[in-house]
Amino acid sequence: MKKLIYIVIILGVLTSCFDKKTVENKLIDSEKIQSDSLISKQIVSKQKNYSQIKLQENSIDSFPLPFPEKDMHIPLENYYKLYRVKSDIGQQDGPDFRYIEILRLDTPIVYFNFDSENELIINRIIVHDSIITDQYGLSVGNTFEKIKQNREKGKIYFDPYHQHVYYYYENSNISYEINGNLEIPADVKSVEDIIITENDVKDWTIKYIIWRKK
Repeated sequence: MKKLIYIVIILGVLTSCFDKKTVENKLIDSEKIQSDSLISKQIVSKQKNYSQIKLQENSIDSFPLPFPEKDMHIPLENYYKLYRVKSDIGQQDGPDFRYIEILRLDTPIVYFNFDSENELIINRIIVHDSIITDQYGLSVGNTFEKIKQNREKGKIYFDPYHQHVYYYYENSNISYEINGNLEIPADVKSVEDIIITENDVKDWTIKYIIWRKK
């Protein structure tokens, strides 16, 4: 009887150790797959050697702005072969709209938003990534002070409903959404009463570069 008990105990310990080892191996394999995937993406990114994209007042790279009234997915896909080009439907406070998105691996770098009533008319371009530089030498992440250095003095617009802050120029298609920390005076009772000055945003940075035909 003692021998039988010992055998059962030993088998139980061995089974427990085997199961534990199996779980550990699975965890190691999973971590290795994730690590290999990350390394693979990094290698692919380096191998593709993504080139800088240039946004100007009336063009983006070789494409005139605004776009001609036709489906631009294929032309953009053919031109930006190193990137991924995707079309989808976006939502907003108003009607849904069509957009074309260009990605570097899985990271969005720019959105082309089209009119909600005519999906062939470009409405705006929103730049998300610093790989795109505008004609004034500015890119996402640059400071507010650099905007002022590279361009003449602009104007601040504050959207109290969505709490976005823009720096724009009356005679320019290119503007900037900027963000940073804002100290609101204690006597301000409503967000609509907030007045933002250049001194308030002097330490802010560019969140998005926006193109919209004036």
